[in-house]
Amino acid sequence: MIGRSRQMLVFLVFISAVILICAPFAGLADISLSSVFQDSVTERIFWQIRVPRVAGAFIAGAVLAIAGMSFQSMFRNDLATPYTLGVSSGAALGAVIAIKLFSDGLFLNLPFVEILSFAGALATVGLIFLLASAKKRNTAQFLILAGIAVNFTASGLILFIQFLASGSESSSMIRWMMGSLDYTGMEPVIKMLCAFFIIVPVAFFLHRELDLMKINTEIAQSRGVNIKRVNNIIFFTVSFAVAAVVSQTGPIGFIGLIAPHIGRNLVGREHRYLIPASLLIGGLLLLISDTIARTVIAPSEIPVGVITALAGGPFFLFLLIRSSKS
Repeated sequence: MIGRSRQMLVFLVFISAVILICAPFAGLADISLSSVFQDSVTERIFWQIRVPRVAGAFIAGAVLAIAGMSFQSMFRNDLATPYTLGVSSGAALGAVIAIKLFSDGLFLNLPFVEILSFAGALATVGLIFLLASAKKRNTAQFLILAGIAVNFTASGLILFIQFLASGSESSSMIRWMMGSLDYTGMEPVIKMLCAFFIIVPVAFFLHRELDLMKINTEIAQSRGVNIKRVNNIIFFTVSFAVAAVVSQTGPIGFIGLIAPHIGRNLVGREHRYLIPASLLIGGLLLLISDTIARTVIAPSEIPVGVITALAGGPFFLFLLIRSSKS
């Protein structure tokens, strides 16, 4: 099994490299290899729009996939996602508040939408942690239930703000909540890369603990795992990384659900192989989804969150049916 896992990882690395190289050439405007090194409009399209978008899609997908894998192991629930604890709804609430109150304004040269979506996501996580600490119930089950409650509350507030918003504001809110990678330049990519370099080393560092926690908390404790400490590390690391990504892209669902499951089928459940597999698969899924989103009805563009939802919804139902049978 170990030999097969390593072979699959090599294959995934190869496929990822090929698609990352080819994806920037896909689009409405035909771009040849020679034209990307000339001082022309084509060169600017390639380096300032397509390359950052491809890189950002792969990085965002990788972060969401590692987040989903971590939560599924922490909660011992294969249906857990990066948004289980209300990170997505908190970010969306912050974004709609920014759109309603500040429109396209800037603060310290950063868009208010980006600042408040990031702050909203972290505020949601902080609220859940305070609730868990106050009741001394920092368990996986309590965190999931608290996250569901916060999700409903945030969703209600979002609907209320949309009701008060003008037509243009409401349209901007809906567009943001669909998720998109429509940006220019490398600045958003660098911000998401910071999240990548936080969550991935932590996941590798805790790979043994994740193996044991996925099996059973009692077994993990008997092997010396400090469950509360590990839960807190995963809780805050994943939440911070997802908040950083969502503030740049909007909510993009199902990548964190799908990628770890595909990874387990390809390399098994051992996290030292599952982490890189989930990372690569998540990056590829979001990159392919975004390529479809920006090319299928070009020159118009479909929000990438719509593509991932169309693919992820049936996959989620399949997992529900399979889990109910087992």
